[in-house]
Parts: sequence; structure tokens; C-alpha cells
Amino acid sequence: MIMAFSLKSKPKIIELPTAKNAVKKGHLGLNSDTLKRFEVLQSNCEAFLDGPLAEAYRYHFHIPGKMIRAQLAFQSAILHSASEADADRWGFAVELIHNASLIHDDICDSDVLRRGRQSVLAKFGHQTALCLGDALIAHAFGLLSRESIPRVLIAKLASMVRDCSGGQAQEFDTRGYPNWSTYCEIAGGKTASLLAGAVEGGALFDPTANDNPIRSRCCHQLALVYQMLNDTRNIVTAKGSKTPSSDFSNSRPNVVIVLFRDSLSAEEREGFDVSLSRKAQANTKFDKLTENAWWERLVISDIGRTVEAKIASIMRDTESDFEQLSPAMQQIISPLLTHATEVVAEQNLALLNQFTLSAKNRNG
Repeated sequence: MIMAFSLKSKPKIIELPTAKNAVKKGHLGLNSDTLKRFEVLQSNCEAFLDGPLAEAYRYHFHIPGKMIRAQLAFQSAILHSASEADADRWGFAVELIHNASLIHDDICDSDVLRRGRQSVLAKFGHQTALCLGDALIAHAFGLLSRESIPRVLIAKLASMVRDCSGGQAQEFDTRGYPNWSTYCEIAGGKTASLLAGAVEGGALFDPTANDNPIRSRCCHQLALVYQMLNDTRNIVTAKGSKTPSSDFSNSRPNVVIVLFRDSLSAEEREGFDVSLSRKAQANTKFDKLTENAWWERLVISDIGRTVEAKIASIMRDTESDFEQLSPAMQQIISPLLTHATEVVAEQNLALLNQFTLSAKNRNG
């Protein structure tokens, strides 16, 4: 399963603030002064927590992640006339919501790893993880209580939390495995809501700013690509083993599985769905054999090229939308677009290496 990816031309990026070493350090384009101010907000948040919540908070934020959403929110707010202090608060509020969603996502999926080490769930238990996520959400709304911050921004953050929660809940819908259209709805909720919302919320600092559907679509498309890359990674890392990936075993929405299912005939799709539903109800020997048979069929299929085509098509549309944005908005979104392109390239290289190794093993 090899993915090739290329843009028809390089995006017109204005004075790109992202460097590869900045990505590796974990922060995507935030300058040192902004990071220092975020660290103060982070310490202030910790001061409101006691006992096990404070310990779990320090542990989780010891590795802060890329802070993509914080950057988007901060830069958008500054562009739309927010003060530096208010832009900081909006950026950190969005970042808190994102981290709360990660902690709750680990609970939903029973994931024991996050950012290369134990998740809060694994280290502190379900109860503390759940309460920490709730505390982060509460603090995010508290950050927006300043009189200088538009009241509409609180409503925007609430809608972002609601949409993210809704997308997450759709992952556990037992009424059937999603098709491509439903998958896009799920990704739009759990992933795009915070990425696009960070930019859209920043625009609310300017009461004269109008809705920008092109800007929103650009952010939503990039979020969909990020989700697709994450899903593909889940399949690829399990491809060399004899057991199905975690998404496959747990019947989680995954773009590779979704497009594989959509490629089946109606009769085959019915059999595939029956296998998934049986697997969800009982872990019998028959179900395991059936699951492994479908997994083997997916692994040897050519579905990777379909995923490749989807990602390439979405990125072409994204580039087209990007070119229609104002130079100032391009400045804000360019790190997200560039990072997406870099991640695609890195994953393509990993896929190519894996394919070469598999071919050598098959041919002796």
C-alpha cells in the first residue's frame, strides 16, 4: 500500500513562520515571546487545580504537543484586532479544549499511550483522567470571562466543544459502520471543529468581519487530511503483524477501512458488516477467524491507492481555496498547510520503505 502525494504547485505562502526544527520541538510556529506568555497561562491554570488533578495536569502538559490550534487561534485573533492578552487567552482556551478532548478520547478508546508515553488514563486512572478533562474545559471558558473579549466567543467555544463531542460519540454508533460521507461528518466533528473553530473564533474579535466560507472550507479540508493520515498510520503500523490494527479490531471509523468497505459489492459489504457486529457482541473463535480473513483481504488489496487519490484530491482543493484567501489569512493558515504537506511526505517515505521491505521478504 503505497501513497504518492504531490501538489500541482507550491502554495503561495507569505513569509512562512514554520521551520522543520520548530515542528520537531513540538511548537508549530509560535515565537518565543508567545510561548512564554502561554507558559504563564499554563501555570495559572495549574494553580487552580489541587492534589491528583494538579499532578496529572503537570504530567500531561510536560509534553505539550505541536500547539497547532493555539497558533491558529492566536494569529487569527491578532489579525482581527484583538489585543495580545486577549489573543493569548483565546489561543490557550482552544488548546485546553483540544487537550481535554485528547484525554477524553483516550478514555473512550482505552488508549494507554499518548505522545510517546503513558496516557493520563494509564498513569492516573479513569476517574482522574475524566475529571482532568472536565477541569480543562471549565478553565477554558473561565479564560474568556474578560470584559474585553466578545461574548459571542463563549458561544463559539461552546459550539466547538459540542461538535467535537458529537463527532467523538459518532465513533461509537452501533447502528453500522460508516460510509465515506458519514466518515467525513465524524472527522468534521472531532477534528475540524477545533481547527476551523480556532480561526473562525479569532475573527469574532472584529465585529465587522464577515463569515468566510472559503477560509472555513480550507481549514475543514486540512483537518480531514490530518484525520486520514492518522487513520492510515493505524493500519500501516499493524500491516506487518499477523493481527488486525486496533481500529479494525474495535470497529472504529478509519478511512482505510471505510474506503475498503465502500469498494465491496453489496453482498460482500453485508458480510463485512455482519462480521463487525458479531465481533462487537462476542469474541468467539469463529469471529476471530472471520475478522482475520477480512483483515488479510484488506492488507493485500489496492485500497491504498484509493486513499492516496482521496488525499491528493482534497489537498488540490485546499490549495485552490488557499490561493483565494487574503495574504494575511494565508499567513495564518500556511503553517497548517505546510505541516500537512510535510506529514504526508514523511508518511509516504515510511510506506515506501515498508513496501520495499515487504517485497524483499516475499521474494527471499
